[in-house]
Amino acid sequence: MPRKDFLRFAQLPAWAPRLLGPLCAVAFVVLASALRLWLGRLLPGLTVFNLYYPAILGAALIGGEASAALALGLSAAFAWIVLHDSRGLLVPSQTVLLNVVIYVAAGAFVGMVGAQLRRLLRRRRRDIVRLADREARYRALFDGVSEGFALVEGVWSEDGRLIDFTVVEANPALLIMLGIDVQIVGRLHSEIREAPPAEYVAACAQAFRSGAARLEYFAQHARRWLDIRITRLSPIRLALIVVDITERKAAESRQNEMFDELNHRVKNNLAAVSAMLTMQARVADDPRVAEQLRKAVDRIETIGDIHASLYRVSSKDEVDFAAYLGRLCDRLSASLMESDRVRIEVDADPAMTPLDEAVSLGLIVNELVTNASKHAYPAPANGVIRVELRNGPAELMLRVSDDGQGLPAAGPVNGIGMRLVRSLVRQCQGELDVGPPPGASFTVRLRAHDAPATETVQTRLL
Repeated sequence: MPRKDFLRFAQLPAWAPRLLGPLCAVAFVVLASALRLWLGRLLPGLTVFNLYYPAILGAALIGGEASAALALGLSAAFAWIVLHDSRGLLVPSQTVLLNVVIYVAAGAFVGMVGAQLRRLLRRRRRDIVRLADREARYRALFDGVSEGFALVEGVWSEDGRLIDFTVVEANPALLIMLGIDVQIVGRLHSEIREAPPAEYVAACAQAFRSGAARLEYFAQHARRWLDIRITRLSPIRLALIVVDITERKAAESRQNEMFDELNHRVKNNLAAVSAMLTMQARVADDPRVAEQLRKAVDRIETIGDIHASLYRVSSKDEVDFAAYLGRLCDRLSASLMESDRVRIEVDADPAMTPLDEAVSLGLIVNELVTNASKHAYPAPANGVIRVELRNGPAELMLRVSDDGQGLPAAGPVNGIGMRLVRSLVRQCQGELDVGPPPGASFTVRLRAHDAPATETVQTRLL
């Protein structure tokens, strides 16, 4: 029974354990003295000090320095008495004092060694208890966590390529998730199923290099989507946390399908409206009415292009505006430029923009390019309409400019198109700058956006 449990059972006072060391010291010295007297009668030449060293060591191990000092003092006193025994148990010596001094020094050393050994043993015992507690907590977490967890060791080829993994540990959640049993522990991945997938090996190799990696992987045999977070523990060992994201993937797929269906219907409706307005423009008697109807068609088609671009990106709330800008200007060039006398040039930095801003900026470009194509270069003049997109660290800048005959002396016109441009700029919480002659320049500045991974678009539209 442990000492604390025994004291609790015996209902001893709290100070009782402190007496254990001194009592043991006295008991050990008394026992050693009795044994010494008994052996002294049998062996008159027996050294008086030999049996006290184990007593001092035992007292130090149980009670520490204080108990060792008590045992040393009692044994030294007893030895002094024995050395001066007039009955002749031990022949008196002229070096009695020197013997006692040497004994005290040796006994002190034994006591210090015993006390240090006691501290080391207690520290070792505490470490074992803490380690057992950590192991119990680790096992409780390891067995009870709902996410899968595994430890694996890498296996490399002779040329240094990571080719396989040895499963060191796998918790029950992972075994259930993948439909496998605990016998996988200690085996190679290629022995359990097939060779590790290339994307999984690449993610693990990245974790060995950089310390961490993440991978979304579809496990064919389990028919589940897994989110695997990989952390390097040592130069050869990785920790894997595996989360089943099958339901999330299914929900995302359903959401994407609904979103695509919605955008498909919107696009069809916009196409129907555009077709009706086009037919109306063809039969309109007033040329001005026909012109306004064609402008309305261009605006509707611009919105339709935004919805069409949603099918080309993985994120449904942002648009690759650089790519979209190229397609928009391509369509405007085909519909507005009757010859190669006037052309459109596009120079766009990578920029992912929110859907609402993309619609507004697309309509702005549509209005400004349409206006420049009709007024900047009257026949037979030649010229270029430039469309620039700059994605800087502080702002997103969109500019439409030309080197034509410039704006009216009274300033920018106040027709429907320019009123629409100003309204769209305010809607985006941006600023509109109108450049000075020669030519015309309109610059829209918006808040900064993060640069996407696409490359810079530089095209010339004829």
